[in-house]
Amino acid sequence: MLKRLAGVATSLEIVIVLAIAPVLLFPTPTRLIALSLVPVLWSGAWLTSGRAIPQTPLNPALGLLLMMVAVSLYATFDIRFSLGKVSGVILGVVMFWAVTRWTTTRQRLEISIAAFLVAGGALAIVGLLGTNWIDKFPMLGAVIHRLPKAIRGVPGAEEGFHPNAVAGCLVLFVPLQVALLSGRLRNRVLESRWITGRQTWTMAAQAVLLALTAGTLVLTQSRGAWLGMLAALLAFLSWHSRQTRALTAVAVLSAGFAAWSLGLVRVLNLAVSQAGPGMAGDVSGRLELWSRAIYAIADFPFTGMGMNTFRKLMPVLYPPSLIPPDIDVAHAHNHLLQAALDLGLPGLIAYAALWLLTSTLLVAVYRDSTVQVDRTVARGLIASLIAHFSFGMTDTIPLGAKVGVAFWLTLALAVALHRVAFSRVDHQSENPASVASSKNILTVSSE
Repeated sequence: MLKRLAGVATSLEIVIVLAIAPVLLFPTPTRLIALSLVPVLWSGAWLTSGRAIPQTPLNPALGLLLMMVAVSLYATFDIRFSLGKVSGVILGVVMFWAVTRWTTTRQRLEISIAAFLVAGGALAIVGLLGTNWIDKFPMLGAVIHRLPKAIRGVPGAEEGFHPNAVAGCLVLFVPLQVALLSGRLRNRVLESRWITGRQTWTMAAQAVLLALTAGTLVLTQSRGAWLGMLAALLAFLSWHSRQTRALTAVAVLSAGFAAWSLGLVRVLNLAVSQAGPGMAGDVSGRLELWSRAIYAIADFPFTGMGMNTFRKLMPVLYPPSLIPPDIDVAHAHNHLLQAALDLGLPGLIAYAALWLLTSTLLVAVYRDSTVQVDRTVARGLIASLIAHFSFGMTDTIPLGAKVGVAFWLTLALAVALHRVAFSRVDHQSENPASVASSKNILTVSSE
């Protein structure tokens, strides 16, 4: 009887984690009692499968990261001030393990990716209704001023969500959406096949989701996110085919020659002047913030300052000269520096390991999988992570941020994709009939 109940609880793990997510996104010491459900879920999983948490290649890095989160509670000047970010990391890791535990078959992988795409559309809608827009380009400003300010008063974002944070999350969705939709379209063209009614609705839904996420991304006017998308595009063209590699090489060499001809300083000044108002100040401010972050890491190398404390300690211990004291600088505007500030150098190592391990898994799927849809999804996720990583070099969504759950879901999809792509059971059961029947919303061919 106990084992049966444990099996039911394990099968509902994702639902239960989603139910307690609001508690972890908006925590108080009393609300965190809900975390007691997590050990119960893991105990049930241990009874049914012999493992409390699923085995993934990321587990060693996650273990070190969680250990440093615990250490940061000792380092922080106020646990209550750090509580939101700490509980956010816990939610992300718990969600990661729940998704990877459930996503063990190709059918479940397709459901997980479809849910991920829908979540991207939902995030875009929330962004359209709840972002505190910053007017940088007049043409886009005429659009954002017409949008309703329907979502306000969210704890931590009372005046609305920061557009850069919204953009930093959306870049995780757009490249994958483009890869899936373009792969499906290319497949139909190459095979000279008509699009059936069901496929028409599927492709229409994908196009709507892409329009939502990409359109909202453009409206955020986040220059860091736009550069991240450019980096993802260049990376995609570099590996897609010989023709696109040649095109990319010609474009890069031409740009380099033009910059050399005009003069690097002149090109940089032109780029800054055309990048919207305040760009020059933003560049100077970023450089100063990074220098202050490096000073802080040198002073707190092993424990970090504590999660979310840089915004309070930096003005006191490392006062900047270019940033007014009344401006709340939430983070160091670089995700690697911010990880070290929050969790020390061991935390930075764990965070970097998550990126390296996930990239290795996706590259393995892209290079070695014999299933074209797996390669398409891997390519889309690689581009998404490149865009997100590039965005994080000049801005960041700190570990534990509310919208940071999207990052953990992306990691979970990458791990699940690798597992399914190289699953012996999946390949042994694969036959022409089963392959044909599996062509649904995510089954595309990109080659």
